[in-house]
Amino acid sequence: MHAPLPEFGIDIYNSDVEKEDVIILSNNGNGNKGIPIRCDHYIVVFCKNGEGYKRINHHRFHIVKNSVHIIEPGNIHSFSNTSSDFEIIILLFKKSIFSKLAIPEPVLDKLLHIDSECTPNIKLKSHEFARWNNKLIELNEELKQRKSFYNEAVNGLLINLFSSIKRKLEHQTATIPKKSRQQEIFDRYKQLIEQHFRTKKKVKDYADLMAITPKHLSETIKDLSNNSALHYIHERILNETEYLLAYSDASISEIAYSLNYNNPSHFGRFFKSYRGTTPLKYKNNFR
Repeated sequence: MHAPLPEFGIDIYNSDVEKEDVIILSNNGNGNKGIPIRCDHYIVVFCKNGEGYKRINHHRFHIVKNSVHIIEPGNIHSFSNTSSDFEIIILLFKKSIFSKLAIPEPVLDKLLHIDSECTPNIKLKSHEFARWNNKLIELNEELKQRKSFYNEAVNGLLINLFSSIKRKLEHQTATIPKKSRQQEIFDRYKQLIEQHFRTKKKVKDYADLMAITPKHLSETIKDLSNNSALHYIHERILNETEYLLAYSDASISEIAYSLNYNNPSHFGRFFKSYRGTTPLKYKNNFR
């Protein structure tokens, strides 16, 4: 997905990349898809060309040319069904880089916070995307050249870029029609799954938390998404499982227990029924 010594962005194969507080990556137009991943950086993805789909926790949305989406630290995310001409630029940064700026913590928190119930996808006009891309070009030059006042320049560019993003998000959110009661139930359901998927695996568990009947919850989800309510619980468990299988050194049994499966064999059958392979074979693909 990433070539060594790219013209734009940081060399992903450089061993010092993980030590950086600010990183720019480019997929060089080679597509970008794969397993769910989790990162302790803020991530901003700029789609320059092509299209695909992105999942962030329980959100799944269409990515198109001239769109931008944001991922907060700790969220699981993945690409799928990307076109052959899919081209993106990825900006990663840590909140800690702003520690030396005279920005009050509440202001910084407000600036960086993204509403988890607002589909995190910003669609821009061509001239707007070009203006934001120019900021990335300037930021990329600062990261590579590291001239005097490097930190101040980088922080200033990041604040400027994220302020533009927040303004656009606020405008986009303001134009969204008021949610129906059904949509409020659906959004609350997905929010609760994110909080409890490790311990609550039945639709009834969530219906009880929402003080509605399982039948009402199931019918609402089916009407809005054409998926069963159970589908969303299972997909969140599967996303977490794929991440743990790929990135952790935990055994299959340890992963099963961490997700509150008392029987690893039952966990294995569950995973295979949805992903068509055993957890062990999936894990071995990344070794």
